[in-house]
Amino acid sequence: MVKWSKLLVYLDIYAPFIVFIVVLFGIIYRGVRLLKEDLILLSFILLQVILNSLANYLQDNRINNHWVYHLNCIATQTVFSLYFHHLFTSDSKKRLVLYCNILFVIFYLANFLFIQPHNTFNSYSYAVSAFVIVSFALISFYGWMESMPANNIVKLKEFWGSAGVLVYFGSSFFIFISYQYLSLVSPKNVGILWKLHNVFLAMGCFIFLKAIFSKQWIPKSLS
Repeated sequence: MVKWSKLLVYLDIYAPFIVFIVVLFGIIYRGVRLLKEDLILLSFILLQVILNSLANYLQDNRINNHWVYHLNCIATQTVFSLYFHHLFTSDSKKRLVLYCNILFVIFYLANFLFIQPHNTFNSYSYAVSAFVIVSFALISFYGWMESMPANNIVKLKEFWGSAGVLVYFGSSFFIFISYQYLSLVSPKNVGILWKLHNVFLAMGCFIFLKAIFSKQWIPKSLS
């Protein structure tokens, strides 16, 4: 039981690291060529390896690591804003991504300066970020459903990228939004909550791996 608990604690490092190694293996030994959206997803995976390793190292040494999560939050928002800005082709959708990102940065700074500073977990920023990113994914799905046969969608690279977003950010939104409350009323359960978050992150990373290795993509006129 202890071993499983430890595994869940460090799953936010192990899972993205395994995915990153598999992608490197594919590039070196199978000649897989990555598109721009693949590189963006891979940058998110690599960020999780680096930042989660740092956060766990600080925690293991009983050093406050919340500033790492502040950094992870804004980096993740930037990565997926770039992802969907690249994925969308219409000017209106690209502007939507830009405006939402600007509004998020304003909220992020206000939360950082006045509500949840560097030494506290920025659950509000994470929740808003997850909501925005999931909204972009849902917009993508709606556009594809309107323009493509349903049986073709599951073959596409972009489908799996957005599916990974929905699995990780859609599930984790409820964790982020309730984290502050649970940390006050039931601190012991916060650790269980974060282990559940790590499971969703692992699922998202492996779905992103499917996206990276998928070969078909949507014609730009339908994005």
